[in-house]
Amino acid sequence: MTATRGSALTAAIWREPPRVRVQRVRRVCDALRATYGCPRLGNPRSPLDDLVYIILSNKTAPEVAKRVFRTVKRRFGSWDDLLRSRPSILRRLLLPAGLATVKSDQIRRALRRIAQDFGRCSLRPLRRRPERDIHQYLTSLPGISEKVSKCVMMYTMGAQVLPVDAHVHRIAVRLGWTIRKRADQCHDELEALVAPRHRHAFHVDCIVHGRQVCRPTDPLCAVCCIARWCDFRQGQCDAPDR
Repeated sequence: MTATRGSALTAAIWREPPRVRVQRVRRVCDALRATYGCPRLGNPRSPLDDLVYIILSNKTAPEVAKRVFRTVKRRFGSWDDLLRSRPSILRRLLLPAGLATVKSDQIRRALRRIAQDFGRCSLRPLRRRPERDIHQYLTSLPGISEKVSKCVMMYTMGAQVLPVDAHVHRIAVRLGWTIRKRADQCHDELEALVAPRHRHAFHVDCIVHGRQVCRPTDPLCAVCCIARWCDFRQGQCDAPDR
């Protein structure tokens, strides 16, 4: 076990024998997949489209994010065209998604860097690189977090990574899989628990489960498909209210 995971040894699951731990995680993943499948959740299939989509969807309702993204795509023939346009145009298009000035600036700075590095606005050249190099490049872009990088890699490049957002983090805490206070603190820890072949489905299933059942407040424990493995249901842990 690495030093990163060693600091989380007080999480309930790390106190179980390895065989029991692996079995518990697999059963949770199987139950979620049996309930929700492996939904796409509206993420684009192009790496750069997905990067822009994830940026503008931050702190925005999913349906609003999808609608705004479609509007942006219709307005600009390409991401290179967006860079050549006036900044005020993108800001105006992003108004329904909220934080328009911040998101517009972040998108333009990321696109500008990509165009400088690859000669045009495209992330397709990254597909030929090892996953570690892809992750390192994406997180070097202005404002791109580890979660955003792993989302792009998972949704559009087939990488077996596990992005940890608020839903994944909340469910992992309630299951007793981590005691870390923030989602961005437990990527390595949860990837160590969830086998590569289960990571994509676990991520998207947690998003659906977190929205519909395992809500920040008033979770619907009585209809939860993974309640039997949940420390929160048994009153053994407190989960973050977010």
